[in-house]
Amino acid sequence: MISRFHRFLPIFLSVLALPVLSGGSGDLRAQEARPRIAVLGFSNNSTFTYWGDNLGGAAADELTTQLVRSGAFTVVERSQVNAILEEQHFGLSGAVDASTAAEIGKVLGVQAVLTGSITQFSVDRKSGGLGSFRMSYTEAESRMDIRLVSTTTAEILAVAEGQGKKRMGGVGWDDFDFEREFDVGLAQEALRPAVEKAIEEIVAQADVMASLAPVAAPGEVVGSPEEGVVYIDKGADEGAEVGQRFDVYRVVDEIRDSAGNILDQITEKVGVVEVTRVLSQSSICSVVEGEAREGDKISAAGG
Repeated sequence: MISRFHRFLPIFLSVLALPVLSGGSGDLRAQEARPRIAVLGFSNNSTFTYWGDNLGGAAADELTTQLVRSGAFTVVERSQVNAILEEQHFGLSGAVDASTAAEIGKVLGVQAVLTGSITQFSVDRKSGGLGSFRMSYTEAESRMDIRLVSTTTAEILAVAEGQGKKRMGGVGWDDFDFEREFDVGLAQEALRPAVEKAIEEIVAQADVMASLAPVAAPGEVVGSPEEGVVYIDKGADEGAEVGQRFDVYRVVDEIRDSAGNILDQITEKVGVVEVTRVLSQSSICSVVEGEAREGDKISAAGG
């Protein structure tokens, strides 16, 4: 049975990792050796509720940026993560448990996911001066808890905590109302000190992922130009090879709750395809058993 999350796997899902590779085979091998992770949205559990879930999204964006800069991980692009979260109606709130986080991580083809919460966030604005000379500054304080979750076992592999203060001063903030207006750049700047400290702890514990096997994202038939020929979203970048075979599965029924939400999907194997030509992010296959059509799921034959 294929998880309900796989229904929303975007066509040609490509795990876009940053930074962009600029070197030769040595750079490629170095990137492949890094653990592959994704950052989910963070829940805002602080008393600062004016910005709502936006604060959690800003924390996840800043965390992704700092993880990339650390050079210790291959990080999935946030747009790919957001697409899965939005399709599953999680938004960017980060309101997922470890098992759900693991399922989303499998769809993204990562070994682990980072999730957590903002436990404290506050802004304190002060101003003063003498005569006509006035100055003002705002000090933001934040604290966050982070969990690193295995997508294979849903086990929490590591935890980290970050906290810090950021002072932002000058006339640039005179007309900004921190309690009502939201600005993603300003939010990320305010959260940055806490994020940087949390990243230091996560990087220090990166060895817990050394034994985790790579997780291959599930594949899909994305087109059929003619009878007996199909396109799949597995290419050279995911190790597809000429002659490789994939079993083809089709959703034949869905189980829904009283509100109409999909709980599970019932699938059946309907065919086998064999790779005849490999491109960078896709492959051309011939149907060698049964049938295959656009939207069918694929997995390595015998897997």
